[in-house]
Amino acid sequence: MSEHDSTAETGEPGLLFAEFLTMFHYAKHQNMQFKFLKHLNDETGAAAIASIFAAVGETLDTGDVTHLHRVVQRAQADASHVPRPDVLPDPSEIPFAPLRQALAETNVELLSAGGVFAANDDPMGPDGPSQEDSLALITEFLRGIPTLSVIDKDTPDTELTARHPGYDALTPQRDPATVFPLSTLRQLAADGVVGIAQTHGSFTGATSFTRLKKEVAPQWAADYSAREVDAVLLVAT
Repeated sequence: MSEHDSTAETGEPGLLFAEFLTMFHYAKHQNMQFKFLKHLNDETGAAAIASIFAAVGETLDTGDVTHLHRVVQRAQADASHVPRPDVLPDPSEIPFAPLRQALAETNVELLSAGGVFAANDDPMGPDGPSQEDSLALITEFLRGIPTLSVIDKDTPDTELTARHPGYDALTPQRDPATVFPLSTLRQLAADGVVGIAQTHGSFTGATSFTRLKKEVAPQWAADYSAREVDAVLLVAT
């Protein structure tokens, strides 16, 4: 439907397709599974949506979600390869610290901005807000100092949950590995691919970045150094 047609029928401006592709990225309609649509143009976005709808129809017919999973994952992967010059960092501003040992001998710690924490250790206390309540508290989160949740390396995904005011954390509540891939890192360590630290951390990325940079990050870095962590795997949402 064109913008003109929508306006004629409802009296209100219609939603452009480019706006539709963006609406899943943040705020009211944010969806972790489909936020990637923002990075597609009209042609590639339409192709992705058409393939997903076709897979949904097949799933309704067969009851098998395997093909639907593959189609969505393929679309996500394709979107990740779209050139994004607006987010390219300036290499001169990035400190380069080469590893001093093989990856298998590297003590790696996971740090996620996904707001993941152990279900029995809420960083905001036993009366901390629910995910639904937190969505209305984003201003308070953005002004506050980030709190790091410390999670032991052997904590199973079933004992983890998530809360975040900047997106609907239902996906990481179902599958924490989407923003906190501790189980994947643990498997890589078991396979001898990489070393793994004893503890890992997560905080809420919707926070005061000034306080994060000036107050908290130096403390975390000092702690990593004291615990002889060789590398930190940063995971955004």
